[in-house]
Amino acid sequence: MNLVNRPISTLALITLMFVRAVQIVAQQQPTAPQNQDVIRTNTELVQTGVTVVDSHGNFVNGLKQEQFELIVEGKPQTISFFEEVEAGSDRERQVTLPSRETKDQPAERTSSTSDSHGRTIIFFIDDLHLSLDSLNRTRKMLAQFIDHEMIETDRVAIASPSDDIGFLQQFTDNKTVLRAAVARLTQKPYNVRDMSRETTPMTEYMALTIERKDDPGVFRFYVDECLKTAPQRYPVKACEVEVINRARLILLQAASVIVQTYASLERLMQTSALFPGRKLAFFISDGFLLETGPRNANPLETLTRIIDEAMRAGVVVYTIDARGLISGQLDVTNNVPVDMKGRLEHASVREIPASQDAMNALARDTGGRALRNQNYFDEWVGKILDETSNYYLLAWRPNREEGVSPGFKNITVRVIGHPEYNVRLPRGFLTKKAAPVNPPVITEAPAQPHRALQEALTALNPRREIPVSLSTVFMDTPEHGPVLTSSVRVANDALSYESSKGKPAAAVDVVGVVVNDRGKPVSTFQTRLNINAGGENQKSSGTIYNSRLPLAPGLYQVRVAARDENSGQMGSAQQWIDIPDLKSRSLTLSSLLLDVQNVAATAQVQFNVDHRFARNSRLTFMAFIYNATSAGKSSPNLSIQARLLRRGRVVQTGPLRKVELSSQDLARIPCGGEISLDSFPAGDYVLEVVVTDATTQTTTSQRTRITVVASH
Repeated sequence: MNLVNRPISTLALITLMFVRAVQIVAQQQPTAPQNQDVIRTNTELVQTGVTVVDSHGNFVNGLKQEQFELIVEGKPQTISFFEEVEAGSDRERQVTLPSRETKDQPAERTSSTSDSHGRTIIFFIDDLHLSLDSLNRTRKMLAQFIDHEMIETDRVAIASPSDDIGFLQQFTDNKTVLRAAVARLTQKPYNVRDMSRETTPMTEYMALTIERKDDPGVFRFYVDECLKTAPQRYPVKACEVEVINRARLILLQAASVIVQTYASLERLMQTSALFPGRKLAFFISDGFLLETGPRNANPLETLTRIIDEAMRAGVVVYTIDARGLISGQLDVTNNVPVDMKGRLEHASVREIPASQDAMNALARDTGGRALRNQNYFDEWVGKILDETSNYYLLAWRPNREEGVSPGFKNITVRVIGHPEYNVRLPRGFLTKKAAPVNPPVITEAPAQPHRALQEALTALNPRREIPVSLSTVFMDTPEHGPVLTSSVRVANDALSYESSKGKPAAAVDVVGVVVNDRGKPVSTFQTRLNINAGGENQKSSGTIYNSRLPLAPGLYQVRVAARDENSGQMGSAQQWIDIPDLKSRSLTLSSLLLDVQNVAATAQVQFNVDHRFARNSRLTFMAFIYNATSAGKSSPNLSIQARLLRRGRVVQTGPLRKVELSSQDLARIPCGGEISLDSFPAGDYVLEVVVTDATTQTTTSQRTRITVVASH
């Protein structure tokens, strides 16, 4: 292991470009790598996920390929690839990797540090169509998911069509980031501006009814209301024109808001295509119209594109009407007209279903379900997570005419001999000529040394040509206060070595940026690592670079990228870190330091960066306790306990031990311990350390992910 520690430097170019180029989910459309589409409609296979449930809503497992009948545009198709897949498993990643050239042969099982790559889950909060009550219910549902349903390997994004979430609108496994994203959701008072002098409210559905002329009673009601407030001898014809214009203006404004929601959702579907596997999306809204009249842009065409993008990305959408159980005839503003003559009665009955049509179509046509007129959001999300934990992946090779003829291609799948089974899948896809895609360049001219690094630094997904690990830790120091240490590890065995002065050597450029929760860079660092190949042991280890930065309390993201000078290959990583405010005087624990050891050559302390540990080894950890309370002249009474979790469940709990006060600095009390990894299977785990202050009966904890591997 090589250890490099250099002072923090300024990288102005990276900072400037980062502000302009950083990817934010559902706000900027990403550049997809070549061959990224899950759906290919030329000579390659078309692939889709299928969920089969029985009459009780339970997933039907164990079905065989010959039991399925696939029909595309009314014509039977031969299924070329079929497999039952567990969502979030390593096998799912293998068979759905977008870069695979063929899907008709099972992927070979490869050794992996993890048996699960986790689920990809999206919560799209339509805050442009959400009342305050609905937003509060949504926040409660999200808190329930984050605290109790989310596991350590999940990648989750909380997105909205407004710009409220901002930089936090990213896929992450960090619960602190997701809680911060939820806290940023605010209610947008939704009420189209009515320019008329009329005081009688006109809802969007009433406006659509007038525009389509499908209910004369509604039109007559508003004309009569106009005449009541009009000047004497005001012509009836003038009121009729006024009502028509008023309805068209309301629909125009409603359409503009719907377009904004659809545009964000479509970009989110495109972003999701960058991840392998099936994705589960929850669309939460108070509802809106499926169409807004012939004079506005056709939202049905946009919805069809979204459905197509969802299938290409492997996204299944489950919609939730956040209004819950609806009693009475209300729109999203609770502002409805009253007609004592009953002329609005029929339109009022149709209004609520009409506001749910778009969400119903979105769920049905992507293979999901719609929850409406119910209040059990929390339970339903958990039920859907269980319901979608397994599915069938099938693919076929389209006919020549299907691949070249434009239009939407409808798909039907049924289980032969079981008409009682409910088969859910996307209803189809668009055939279209794929736009040329320029993948990020991993080599560059010497005159532009930072361009490729910048692309890797701001990419939505980490680059993997060079294994790069990043570990961020927070500690409070007497000299500088809160200090963030960003440790970057570059795998030496992945580098290209060329002769330099008679010895094989490699050179790696490393750049990094620290960004606050608003997406504003607060610091950068850069270095060049010169690595001499000192034998096989040297080449199989890694080189570590440490950057230390005093920072104010807050939520930060560290992004790093590395480039091999000889090969041009790239690697990158990103990680969030929450630096607490110690002035709050609350009991606090520093970040966990794993496998701490002294590096004799540099007289420094170094810890494990990649968090990989061999089976049957012993995992050692340490941390510092802040703001412990002393009772009178007595020293703080502290205890510590560690436990290991997997997929949200405790698999091992260490003993509860008293913290020995070996240091005179009671402001920074060291603590630590070890936990045995005997007999644990390879995979991802979470180490949680809990410290209890017996004097105040308070606790604090820290968590960090580790990976257990068969050999290290």
